[in-house]
Amino acid sequence: MSIATLPPLRTFTEWIVQTDDHAERRLALLDEAERILAGREPASIEARRSLAARLERWRYQMLNERHAALGERDRQLANALDLAANRLAGRAPRPPRWPRDAVLNTAPDDPALVEIEEALDPATPLEAVAARAAELTAQHFTVRRNGAAARRMFMYAPLYLSNLCINHCLYCGFRHPNPIERVHLGVEQALREAEVLLARGFRHILLVAGDYPSMTSTEYYAEVIEALRRRGVIPSVEIAPQSTDGYEALAAAGACGVTLYQETYNPSLYAKYHPRGPKVSYDWRLEGIERAAEAGMKRLGLGILLGLGPAQEELLALVRHGRYLAARFPQCTLAFSLPRIHEAPQGFVPPFAVDDETFVRMYCALRIAFPRAELVLSTREMPDLRDRLARICITQMSAGSSTAPGGYHEDTCGSPAGEQFPIADHRSVPEVLESLEAAGICPVWTPPAPDA
Repeated sequence: MSIATLPPLRTFTEWIVQTDDHAERRLALLDEAERILAGREPASIEARRSLAARLERWRYQMLNERHAALGERDRQLANALDLAANRLAGRAPRPPRWPRDAVLNTAPDDPALVEIEEALDPATPLEAVAARAAELTAQHFTVRRNGAAARRMFMYAPLYLSNLCINHCLYCGFRHPNPIERVHLGVEQALREAEVLLARGFRHILLVAGDYPSMTSTEYYAEVIEALRRRGVIPSVEIAPQSTDGYEALAAAGACGVTLYQETYNPSLYAKYHPRGPKVSYDWRLEGIERAAEAGMKRLGLGILLGLGPAQEELLALVRHGRYLAARFPQCTLAFSLPRIHEAPQGFVPPFAVDDETFVRMYCALRIAFPRAELVLSTREMPDLRDRLARICITQMSAGSSTAPGGYHEDTCGSPAGEQFPIADHRSVPEVLESLEAAGICPVWTPPAPDA
């Protein structure tokens, strides 16, 4: 649906009265928005942005409440609220957000997915798939070093700020009922962690935290980001989804990008694995990466948590999501990661386990789908498999990682406790670098420009 064909807000009055238990309050918001947008009522920038935020919250409440039976009229209202909020906030005109159409489109006749499906097919020789992925990677990720051409590997490190979390995600070590030691780093403690990483050579640090709004607020993240920027760090964030205003604040503080995994694109499975907490909202999370791009973030990290859903279905949905974002935000760099569940809280067994060969095929398929995207691999995986994938298609890699707040500096919070997930590659940073160098891969420490 284009901007021009969207019906005016006032045409939804009868529908809201029929379907919304809070109709009186909703209609008051609608009337206020109509008056301001029509120029009949003056409003400050702050008042317009505040009203935009309320319209955005209403939209996501509606999507969350009606997700199982979202009709065409609901969709039209969601789009109208989306664009009204965008106009009130003074942001650039755009089509309405609707990634659901992209990720849930399972039409079997999409010719663009044929090569990807062939790469995932066990009947296709893995050697041929890997060779194709390696060829594309070398074509787009080669740099000059000492006068010679070499594949490059962008190095990064995660810095866990907090394992406090109010979500009940069944698979996560941070889930609220899990009896772990809870740790929250202050700004100075986060800087001490960063100093350890800076001494190891890292300049790009991914800030990670659980979802605990009273402690992990936008203001808290902005303060940490600003402090890290002053130390020469180039930070990005992997945190709970923020509002558009929230992402704008983080971008203004100096964050260069955002990583936000949907975990599973299947709405029914998503609801099953996320029974309580803010993360229950499928659409709030799905559109988070889009809000970040609209707010000025230049690096967009997507992913699925392997083990939660059928591997091929999930990967194809991820590809569709990536293509949707690439079309809307061609100025941004896309990055993809495929974290795989190896261990989970007691009582949770991944119902769709992914073996190593399928894992390699999935990364190769992503490279075929997105020749210029960053493909990211964490220390969740064993050294041999990481080295193998580095030689084929991985272009961004962590090393010497800790997944517990305070894990890099033993004096920060005592011995590391409360990991999100266990590390499988325990090699030191020099050991990982040595392995990369032996494979003819050149480590780089700062994020390449988005159009590089």
